[in-house]
Amino acid sequence: MIRWRLVLALLGLVVRAFGALMALPLVIAVLFGEWTSVLHFGLTAALAVAFGHPCSRLVPTRTFDDLERLEGMAVVALGWFSVSAFGAVPYLCNGLSVMDSLFESMSGFTTTGATVFTDFTVFSQSVFFYRGFTHWLGGMGILVLFVAILPHFAVAGRQLFFAETSAASKEKLTPRIRDTARHLWGWYIFLTLAQTLLLMAFGMSANHAFCNSMATLAAGGFSPHPQSIGGYHSPPVEWICIVFMFLAGANFTLQVRALRGNLRLLWDDVEMRGYLAILTATTIVLFAFLGSDPAQGWSLTTLRTALFQNLSIMTTTGFASVDFELWTDRAKAVLVFLTMIGGCSGSAGGGIKVIRALFLLRFLGRQLTRAIHLKAVIPIRLGRRVFLDTEFHPILGFITAYFTLFVTGGLLASIFESNLLVGFAGAIATLGNIGPGFGPIGPMGSFAGLTTATKAVYFFLMWAGRLEVITLIVLFKPSLWQGMFQPSRQA
Repeated sequence: MIRWRLVLALLGLVVRAFGALMALPLVIAVLFGEWTSVLHFGLTAALAVAFGHPCSRLVPTRTFDDLERLEGMAVVALGWFSVSAFGAVPYLCNGLSVMDSLFESMSGFTTTGATVFTDFTVFSQSVFFYRGFTHWLGGMGILVLFVAILPHFAVAGRQLFFAETSAASKEKLTPRIRDTARHLWGWYIFLTLAQTLLLMAFGMSANHAFCNSMATLAAGGFSPHPQSIGGYHSPPVEWICIVFMFLAGANFTLQVRALRGNLRLLWDDVEMRGYLAILTATTIVLFAFLGSDPAQGWSLTTLRTALFQNLSIMTTTGFASVDFELWTDRAKAVLVFLTMIGGCSGSAGGGIKVIRALFLLRFLGRQLTRAIHLKAVIPIRLGRRVFLDTEFHPILGFITAYFTLFVTGGLLASIFESNLLVGFAGAIATLGNIGPGFGPIGPMGSFAGLTTATKAVYFFLMWAGRLEVITLIVLFKPSLWQGMFQPSRQA
């Protein structure tokens, strides 16, 4: 039974901490002299604190050391919803509808990058910073950040860390979860600042450089330029983004371990090798398809475009260096394939993750062999790890739930929009936290023209996709909501 008073107390701390974090976009608005935005961000912070403070006091002792796994999942799932709800306030203040504001906010925090913005000229520079900031907070994980910096979350850190980070990767850098979270956020901050300085060195303004860097490292894709990265018309900028998108799509824990003196760990990791192999193979194929088109030709520019777009889609960043909606269907088919893969476990990327895709291939291979040799004992091995039969069920359960949501969401959106392409392209783009789809919701398009019902479906898919589905849908079991207002054992 979930102790809901305990969950609400933690949610109160989450929302209150988010209110405190609003100080950064508020300062940016002051620096730009955008006083209307100062009021909007101040209102957001005030509302978050006004809600969070009384909730956080539901458990006066504030001891969360016996937080159970299911309660941790509830805090994470509802925490993301709560932060996205309060994070929608600045968009409401800028004239967006309630659904559009919630959509843009959830898209930001879940690092999806699907936008309802159409006219970028009506929004202030601080609003674009805020969009990038929501990406950046969500990229490494909002709860992971709070575990790292807030003492009240330290004792509950294990359950929150494992409920929020990739279920395919439960690695720790240190025995203490709080120290692990700090190491990961330290590397994340370093990469963000490094990319910002490099982009500025090649002529990008400080605000645009920082916004694009936050969107890159979070594998988000909210660029302040309406034409995404392609709008800067700069090959060096694209190459810089390629490098940092690759890092954002790789396992951050593995990167930190390798930096501690054993770079061979990067090559020894089976998922990293799979990540490189998939990226290399698909880039060669896409380069061949684009190069054979007389409008593109065989050039370094075409190769850069193929690599950029493959990385952008595979890592679920969602940037665009060109309008790939204008490509041939066979070229777009390569991108469709990559939407089904995603980044590595322990990365900022979404999707089913490379490690699960590799496992699924090995599992299918074993089933085919067993169809011929019924009594054969065939273990599934990935690198040095041998999967036990008991480990199959969570992976297969996730993949089943993931594609069930994709099909269900795609069908509903197709019905609401009377458009099969938009329905399913939008479903995989939002569930996989990718961002752009095809057709009117392509890289130079917008989700603004969709019906409210479709946006609501995509809102849910973004939320579920970022939490790797199971963390969210398990809360829909009716029995978990019984006794919601019963006193907590700590009260």
